[in-house]
This record gives sequence, structure tokens and C-alpha cells, in this order.
Amino acid sequence: MATPTTGLPTLSVVLARTGTANGASYIEVDVSTLLAAQTTLTWIHHEIITLPSQTSTTSSSSSSSSSSRSSANSSAAQTRPTSPLPTNATHSPEATNPGLSSGATAGIAIGSAAVGLILGLIAGFLIFRRRRDRKSGAHYQSVGLDSQEKPLRDPLSADKLRLDQFLLDPTPDAEIGTELGSLAQLLQQHVEGHYHTLPVFQDVEALSTALVQLGLGQGGTMPANRLASLTLDPKSRYHAIQHIIARVTFSSVSFDTVSPISLLPQPVSSFVSMVPATESHRGNPEAINAALTRWRQLSAFLLHPNRSDRTPLIPMEEVSTLQAQRLAVALNKFLEPFIKGDREDRYEQENHLREVMVECVTFGYVIFSQPSEYRFRFDVGARPNYIVTFPGLDKIRDEEGHRYPPPTQPVVAPIVESI
Repeated sequence: MATPTTGLPTLSVVLARTGTANGASYIEVDVSTLLAAQTTLTWIHHEIITLPSQTSTTSSSSSSSSSSRSSANSSAAQTRPTSPLPTNATHSPEATNPGLSSGATAGIAIGSAAVGLILGLIAGFLIFRRRRDRKSGAHYQSVGLDSQEKPLRDPLSADKLRLDQFLLDPTPDAEIGTELGSLAQLLQQHVEGHYHTLPVFQDVEALSTALVQLGLGQGGTMPANRLASLTLDPKSRYHAIQHIIARVTFSSVSFDTVSPISLLPQPVSSFVSMVPATESHRGNPEAINAALTRWRQLSAFLLHPNRSDRTPLIPMEEVSTLQAQRLAVALNKFLEPFIKGDREDRYEQENHLREVMVECVTFGYVIFSQPSEYRFRFDVGARPNYIVTFPGLDKIRDEEGHRYPPPTQPVVAPIVESI
């Protein structure tokens, strides 16, 4: 009988027994195998062979078989397991071969599937975490580079309300009105003390040209030739000269008017001269005015040498003196025929005119530094026989750049004289 081949070393054990049943002799044979990796015999085959009983040869064979059987029995006693062998000749190897039951097989399959699922989840989690770490590293690196190029700032630092806490404080209107009244008296004293009322024979057209060069008579309330005529008249000369000096001086410290010589800080005057006019059909004047109001507030703050004081901007003495001297020289080209006295008196007139202008420039810086917008007013309304000898001051826009509704809010009324 052939021994099953499994690819591993095996040990075969054959057990034989003889007997007699119903007068016939037989041999009962059991075959078992033992794999090298096992400790228990595996039964493979069981067979009964019937022998004839009449021949002597059989007897001899029987005796030989008996001795062989006894020898095999003794051998079997050493190799067979203690458990009894099956005696049913109809058993097959498939029915008796020990193995995993269907329940165990199902359990192993389910367990394997569960282990595979768990391993898959773990692998997926590790891969996801690795990718996330790479993205986080790249993000932090980019944030680090951005922070070097553009430092993070407090989101409230650019807020207007917080910025207003550092901008220059407003000056009370009453204080502004008092200062403007003092300047009116100073200008009146200058005119009465340094100009004569004698007849002057000068060409009206020549005087008008000089006034135009000073920025007067163009879009103003009074034409240049009219001002020239009033200056030539001794009765109205003082009023006309006060009007001319005041117009030229305060126009030079107003950023919303055009003046040949500006007494504002040089960065301010340069910027104002470069701002284009509002587009006639597409522009928004209110937006421009609001932007200019904010620009003026920030400029006054940034140009202030002591911002923490939050006081109005003050011109540097050497700068304001030099600018005032230039403006005084330009004005005297028109005022020369009306200055009284000799050469020494003229020298004193020029120095005093420069001092008046320095005071007016200082006041102009105060107005420029205010959060609200002010405007000097030389308009007398529908009164042709009157002239403004010193301007009034109106508050026309609030701190946001919005225009106040009419009527305007006068801080100081203009000084008006009949002519």
C-alpha cells in the first residue's frame, strides 16, 4: 500500500492480527503514519483478509504469520497510542482526518479580515498624519517668511478711532477767534504806521498787473483794477492795503487756494500743487474733500516735531522768517509807492511787515492742524460799497470731511468797512 506524500519525513506503522471466525481464518491489518512534525499517529487504512483453512501450507503460513503477528504486536505495543483503534472497516480517511471545524474556519476568516481592516486603518491614519505634518510645516514656513517681509500688526492699530487718540487735539473756537482778532489789530497798526495818505500818481493798469502777480483779482470778490483804484484813493487806501495784505498772507497758508508763494510746509505745498482737479462729470467732490481732510490731519501729525504733545503744528522760526521775507519783498513791489518816510522808514516797514506775516503764518499752521476744516472768508455779500479789511473764519467741514449744512458756522465774522 502506498504511503501518502506530504513533502515532510514520515514514519509508517503496520499492525496485523489473525483470527478464526465461522471456521475461516483471516488477517486484520491496520496502517498508521506519523509525520516528523507530529506527536500523534494518524490512522490511514484498515483491512480484513480471509485465508483458506485446508492446506498445510496455510498452517505453516499461519504459524509463520502468528510469529510475525506476535512480533508486530510487540512492536505495536511500543509505537501505537494508548487510545483504542477504530474497528469499523467502513471508515474513510476523509471522515476521520482531524482538522479545523467550520466554525473555527469562519472565526479565523473573520479575525483575519478584522486584523486586515485594523492594519489598513492604521496605515491610512499614519499616511494622513504624515501628509498633514508636511502641509503644516510648509504653512508655518510660509507664515514665517511673510512675517519677515510684512510684520504682523495690531488689527486695531490702523483703526481711525484709535488713530484719533494720537492725532493733534483741536483748538477751541473761542481761542481761535481771539487769536484772529489780535492779528486784525496787528495788521491795522502796521498799515496806519507805515503807509501815507498822500496822492500817488501811478498807472492803474500797472498796479493791477502787480496785484495779479500776487494772486489777486482772479476769481476773487473784487477785480484787480478795482483794488488798484481803491489803493490810489487816499480815503480808501488804508482799507484797500489791509485787504490786500490779508488776502495775500492768508492765501499763502491755505491749502485749498492757489498762491504764488506758499508759507505752508514745503511737503504740503508741493503735494497740494500736484493734486489734479476733480473730474467734471465723473469725479466725486465729497470723496476728494474727505480724503484731503484726512490727509491734512495725518500731515500735521507726522510733521509735528513733538507729536506726543498733541498741540498745533508750529513753523520752524528760520523757515517761517525766510518765507515771510520772500512774501514781504513780493508785496512791496506793489506797496512801494504808498510807503511813507525815508529809506530807514522803509527798512522798518519791511521788517514789521515780515513780523506780521510770521504771526499770520503761525496762525495758519494752527488752522491747518485742526481736525475740522476752516476757511477764511473775504466775501461781503451783495454790498458793492464795502470791503473786507480782515477776513472772517468759517468752519465748513467736520473731522470726517463732511460739509456742514447751510448756513455755515462762522467762528469769527469778517471786518467790513465802507468805501
